Amino acid sequence: MPNNPFLEIFNHLQSTGFRDVAGTRLSATFPISERLINEVVAAAIPRGGHVRDAQVHPEPGNRFSVRVAPRAALLPSLTLKLAIERQPEFPGNPVLVLRMAKMGGLFGMASAALPIAGMLPPGVRLDGERILVDIRAMAAHRGFGDLLAHVKQLQVSTDAGRVLVQVDAGVD
Repeated sequence: MPNNPFLEIFNHLQSTGFRDVAGTRLSATFPISERLINEVVAAAIPRGGHVRDAQVHPEPGNRFSVRVAPRAALLPSLTLKLAIERQPEFPGNPVLVLRMAKMGGLFGMASAALPIAGMLPPGVRLDGERILVDIRAMAAHRGFGDLLAHVKQLQVSTDAGRVLVQVDAGVD
């Protein structure tokens, strides 16, 4: 791949904590389609892991339907209905909290039969009927951890077929 001078400048800015653009403020909303979300999810599923396939379906009202197909052919697919319970708080607690909206008590039985905790990617963990998404841990796992130091606020919402991510960031 040929050298890209703009990418080199960006990499240098990033390596210095963006100090040459101190005072920058950015507010942006990213509408992310269901197709793109599922493309990213598919790319994140480790080969040889517990999950064969996962599909995320954003729904109106800050809800998701997530279908997970275990790699083991004898285990059935599991569909979770999730609702956003709490937004991440930057910088102290960058964890998005999702709550089981439909499975309720059945989740305990399903999680006993299926290795659900082992199906979750790095930065995502179960806490009873909640799924905790540690945005800092996920970003660090993908090599973007240092960029989160500039995030002041991040809010996730859903609409039919898309996720809306609103970000307020700045360089002090």
